[in-house]
Amino acid sequence: MRVLLNTKPLIFRKTGIGYYITNIRRELLQAGVDVVPTVEEGARGLFSSLGAVSSRMRRMAGRFYPSFVKSIGDLLISSLSGRESIGRPFDIYHETSVERMPEVTAGAVANLYDLSFVHFPEMLPAAIAETARPDMTANLQRADRVIVNTQFIRDEAVDILSIPEGKIDVIPLAPSAAYHVSDRAVSRERVRRFTEKEYVLYVGTVEPRKNLKTLIRAFRDVALRDDLTLVIAGGFGWNYDDIVAYAPELGIRESVVFTGYLDEETMNDLYNCAAVVVYPSLYEGFGLPQLEAMACGAPLVISDIPTLREVAGGAAVSFKASDHEELTHVIEKVLTDPALRSSLSARGLERVKLYSWKLAAEETIVTYQKVLGR
Repeated sequence: MRVLLNTKPLIFRKTGIGYYITNIRRELLQAGVDVVPTVEEGARGLFSSLGAVSSRMRRMAGRFYPSFVKSIGDLLISSLSGRESIGRPFDIYHETSVERMPEVTAGAVANLYDLSFVHFPEMLPAAIAETARPDMTANLQRADRVIVNTQFIRDEAVDILSIPEGKIDVIPLAPSAAYHVSDRAVSRERVRRFTEKEYVLYVGTVEPRKNLKTLIRAFRDVALRDDLTLVIAGGFGWNYDDIVAYAPELGIRESVVFTGYLDEETMNDLYNCAAVVVYPSLYEGFGLPQLEAMACGAPLVISDIPTLREVAGGAAVSFKASDHEELTHVIEKVLTDPALRSSLSARGLERVKLYSWKLAAEETIVTYQKVLGR
């Protein structure tokens, strides 16, 4: 079985989709699937360097970031990626991105990560908001099988996008092997560059859908009584200026640390030393950071939305996503109740055992076999 896997998202610094592609490709190769990338390793290195420069420019320029820089980058990527691979024979084309898939004569599989382009188009970059729905609709119609990561997204795909239920396969994601319980003393030394204090941790892209202003507002009330730091660990995405400005507006500039994009080793240290990890999103298709937190034994608080509840099971405390006062109460409860923290840690470590990339690859192979009629 030969599969052409779209690896274009790996051009940029890895977030959820990038980690998905990296892990699923490795496991598929180990299972004996001939996986051909659309973008070769050497080209990815070049694009990654350009992407890092672009990210720094975007961080400094904020909303004044010139759109022509992105346009030039898109043109370069299109001209140098994927065309020779698509011209080679393969059995299945696997579309992993949110862009429109190319015309192929082989069987096709498409990932549908979430329906944020339906629910929150105003929270997406304008260029993505304009193209996401027509591109995804075209992909889902073209694909022989559609992969989603939760039952909730499957139900939304059926109800909102009218995808036949029998065409959809639910394949959960998993944490990277980089996330594990570590020597806390060693990890603590490594994270001192971010804060000397006990800290509340958020992991993910800095963008509106992640509901970070609610977290910052709740943290302010916690910090009034406890000497804590809020560590916001993740790359800067889009429409984040008011998020970054919010802590100074509330008078807690020195208590909130934006780390920017970090490697997995550093993230593992941060998870292991966090007093509590909070994942406050308004909407998610899965939510990998909660599994990463569980794998590190960190006590976890999540917003009370369907996908996060589905993935976490009973291994997290939840709060109403729009209620900063409830979040304040929940954080304080976890911080002041050692038995609860211990229980959350134990439940998380047990829950995360249900998720593995090996299993995800096995289920993906079944999807491929359905496409090939085997």
